Amino acid sequence: MTVALMDVNHEILDTMYQVGTKLQEHFERRGKTRSFKIEKYMDRKAALRNADFVTVTISVGGAEATHLDVQIPKAKGILQAIGDTVGPAGVFRSFRHVPVMLGIARDMEDLCPDACLLNYTNPLTPLTRVVQRETKIRCYGLCSGPFGARPALARAFDSKPEDVEVLVAGINHLFWIKDFKVKGMDGYELLKEMVARGETPKIDPVHFQLYRVFGILPSVGIGHHVSEFFPSLFMHEEAVEKYRIPLDLKGTIYDYGVRDRVLKAIKGVISGEKAVDSLEEGEEATAITLIEAMVLGKKTIFPGINVPNDGIITNLQSWGTLEVPALVDSLGVHPFSLGQLPRGVAAVLAERLNQYELEIDAALSGDRGLALQSLLMDGYVRSVEVAEELLNEVLEAEREWVPSYWFEG
Repeated sequence: MTVALMDVNHEILDTMYQVGTKLQEHFERRGKTRSFKIEKYMDRKAALRNADFVTVTISVGGAEATHLDVQIPKAKGILQAIGDTVGPAGVFRSFRHVPVMLGIARDMEDLCPDACLLNYTNPLTPLTRVVQRETKIRCYGLCSGPFGARPALARAFDSKPEDVEVLVAGINHLFWIKDFKVKGMDGYELLKEMVARGETPKIDPVHFQLYRVFGILPSVGIGHHVSEFFPSLFMHEEAVEKYRIPLDLKGTIYDYGVRDRVLKAIKGVISGEKAVDSLEEGEEATAITLIEAMVLGKKTIFPGINVPNDGIITNLQSWGTLEVPALVDSLGVHPFSLGQLPRGVAAVLAERLNQYELEIDAALSGDRGLALQSLLMDGYVRSVEVAEELLNEVLEAEREWVPSYWFEG
């Protein structure tokens, strides 16, 4: 077996190659894997040739571009939190990443057409969708979010994660808890009883407010992503203060301080100052678990994986990319059929899926009219004039990371 690492930045590539070699030696000593080799490439096509699985974790423009995505709108009074999924930052991130993601998939069609693409990169829904829409490559989006629902609900009911069963349905970073049980009992009935007794559930207050409105819980266990999908409710100064929502990428993987700490930990492993064990993570949400299920026939239920709808949720667009539970085995990925979502929830998700489709169209064409529409549908920008200014300023600031067709004509 061969693991081929590829990056356009040789320093990052060398660093990951070195830490990968350390991990390889560590796992072989512990008997957790058979011998395999690691290769490194700066040529994408060379890395892709004859691949069986391709994982994508890219960042076009890196943290620098992500900070521009947040800082330029902030100068116009637009507040954003994580900024990698929705909001102007999410829109502009799509403009940078969609063409590159499609380019990877096109190369796969030429060099490894039977390979499976596993996407981790945000904004995960539009990037997974563009591959599913424009190519014949099997593509699935992976996120740790749905794996956090069980422990979050367990905390809310003073239980253990193994006592909780949960069924999620929605889109990445805005899935909803369609149903859940605690020790075999109906979770929503328990929640209603708790509220009726005047008790305050141990649930993020933003999530609880949305439960009060829609009747089901959104995305418990994933932090502040949910607030970003409802900018008129939560992305203004009063709400930010009330709900203590961190802004400007603080504490996220795009925070320079966080990135420095991660890089220091990686270099510590390479130098031998830190144990390799310090880099091991839980196996639940990893591509490795999915690959093992498909290759070795280890039947695994993923609480959430991003797949084409195709009738899974009957009151959402059939073409939409959804985050839903699925059984994965040697025959592939088998999403659960989930029926309908509550009408209000479906309306929110349907509008967002349509907006993502506009983002993709704009990103692939450089059509500024479509870009303007996607910004205005997003809900953060409150005037056409501001949207036009924002579009021009961010594209100019990020000119080196977007296709040249944005500046033609």
